[in-house]
Amino acid sequence: MMLIPGPVEVPDSVLRSAAYVVNHRSREFRAIVEKSENMLNKFGDSSRSVMTTGSGTTAVESMIYSFTEPGENVLAVTFGEFGNRMIESIERRGCEVKILRKDTDSFLKKGEIESFVSSHRNITSLFLVQNETGNGTSIRNLEEITREGKKLGLKVLVDSVSGFGSIPIKINSWGIDAAATCSQKGLASVPGLGIVLIGKDFSEQTPARKMIPQYLDLNISLNFLAKHETPYTPSTGSFNALHTALNIIDIETLERRWKRHYANAEFLRQNIVGTGAEILGKDFNYSDTVVAFRPPIPVSELQSRLKSSGFEIAKGMGDLSDKIVRVGNLGIVDGKTIVGFLNAYYNAVGLEKSLDVSDAPEDTKLIGMINQ
Repeated sequence: MMLIPGPVEVPDSVLRSAAYVVNHRSREFRAIVEKSENMLNKFGDSSRSVMTTGSGTTAVESMIYSFTEPGENVLAVTFGEFGNRMIESIERRGCEVKILRKDTDSFLKKGEIESFVSSHRNITSLFLVQNETGNGTSIRNLEEITREGKKLGLKVLVDSVSGFGSIPIKINSWGIDAAATCSQKGLASVPGLGIVLIGKDFSEQTPARKMIPQYLDLNISLNFLAKHETPYTPSTGSFNALHTALNIIDIETLERRWKRHYANAEFLRQNIVGTGAEILGKDFNYSDTVVAFRPPIPVSELQSRLKSSGFEIAKGMGDLSDKIVRVGNLGIVDGKTIVGFLNAYYNAVGLEKSLDVSDAPEDTKLIGMINQ
């Protein structure tokens, strides 16, 4: 089983739905687009949801290019690898990026954004990565930080590629202007779609279109979305699979899915502590979708032993490449899966210890039509 930060394991019904080829200008496909957008808006508390064939990076860059202009002064906060990637994309757009760097043992305090902006003139936008899978950390006070940014008159733009569907985010209620995500992580669908959730202030038109590739221009996509279509030929199978995956979330309920991810992550961390591993992050910034830790044996050796037991995990990225492992807890992972992984992990590191499925907390259980 893949326990990596994405792509994730998907229900059989989602996998079957991916084998779908249809006229993308047909009534049938427009119905899929319309129903999927309605559910995304419901789950994200957003006004519009643009779906584009691509990846999370496609969505992030579409958001960046559509909401900024070359030469614009923006503030970007980074906690790690994906924050750094976002900054590179903003710089490629031609923006002047002011960077607030944080580490795995810190978090954004109330007033920190205001203090930074007061010492840097003409900042127009605030860029944040809600969930940093590179090191297993998360901005758990995103609502507070968003409200602070909006109070300062900033556009608030969020990379929630590995957050949406797994941890709370509310676009309109919190004042977020746009958030980027994808199909193959918290939504538990197949790879193939980048998604930008747009708030009410920009639901009809995004503010910038100068020097932007047509494929990334959200205004073009919004015009077609008004008639439940995409501007260019989409991956019809990925759209159909997403539609099925969103229906599964609707049955489980989004709030229940949030609780399951939180319970899984807590259960996993609690049972890794004391095994000679060092977990990255702190109680105030732990991610609910990825648990990152320095293992008591070499990374490659742990990966190999776990894979022989049926579990695939990821190593670190960048400077942490051979120093940590990252265990994904995204989509349809439940307590039974976590118990199986932990028992395989104990065996891999030479511990005579085991857990029973009954040890998993109640909130780690899956509810709904997961296996259909």
